[in-house]
Amino acid sequence: MKRSKEELLNAVREHGGETPDDFTIAMLEDIADSFNDGDNSEEIESLRSANADLTAANESLTTASAELQASYDSLKKAYADRFTLKEEDVEEETKDEPAEEEVSTESYDSIF
Repeated sequence: MKRSKEELLNAVREHGGETPDDFTIAMLEDIADSFNDGDNSEEIESLRSANADLTAANESLTTASAELQASYDSLKKAYADRFTLKEEDVEEETKDEPAEEEVSTESYDSIF
């Protein structure tokens, strides 16, 4: 049979009699504390909400971390490839670059 807080406290008081011993007093205190903990529904709901917020933030950070790692790996590979290019690749890159303009060798006196 499930008893309420008051029923349990009365049962312990009856058992302890007029002059309760230390154990009976400790039991009364434990019962009162245990039942009072159940009245913290607002605090529990607040903690659940905070936990949900932290979980969402953790997922967001995990996603951002994975994206940063992928970007870092890509940049690292591109940097390493820069030093391990084959000769053919270097020639192709230089062909793509525009030719430098010719510098005029006329002197100041020949212009005027």
